[in-house]
Amino acid sequence: MIGRVTVILLGLMLPTAAFAKPLDPLLDGFDDACDYSDALGALLQSSYAFARKEGEIALPAGYEAVFGPPTVKPDNEYLQVTLPVVDGTWRGVPVKEIEIYITELASGFSYQAVIFPTEALKEAEAAFKERGIAAQKKLAAQDDSGFGWDTGFAVIEGAPRYQCDLST
Repeated sequence: MIGRVTVILLGLMLPTAAFAKPLDPLLDGFDDACDYSDALGALLQSSYAFARKEGEIALPAGYEAVFGPPTVKPDNEYLQVTLPVVDGTWRGVPVKEIEIYITELASGFSYQAVIFPTEALKEAEAAFKERGIAAQKKLAAQDDSGFGWDTGFAVIEGAPRYQCDLST
């Protein structure tokens, strides 16, 4: 009986990330010069339609329980789409939300970010800072038109994030 109680207590003390759903397959390539997986590409495209009231969010199969209800709010000339992550991780780091900025009318503006909780700053930086530096070099080499594409780890307004800006 004592062994069973010990196992139960140990299970209660494990960090939530131990039980969180890994978003790694969905985000595969996002930190490699913004190379989106098919599932992430479809999710982002559906979020654009959702923001413009032209369709619904199409959550990838197997991830339906990971995301909370999406929100859209105007932010100057942009629409900010927030896909809250209920219980997910990326490369072992807890994820708070996926943030997407678009314009109301279709344009070449394209910005997405995976936002981490502020309390996971050190974890996120350790996991993504060097990857982001390498990805930025790779992305810059691909930017033949000189649009100034940007990717990498950043902290903006206190929020740690990994971002991709492929605006044209």
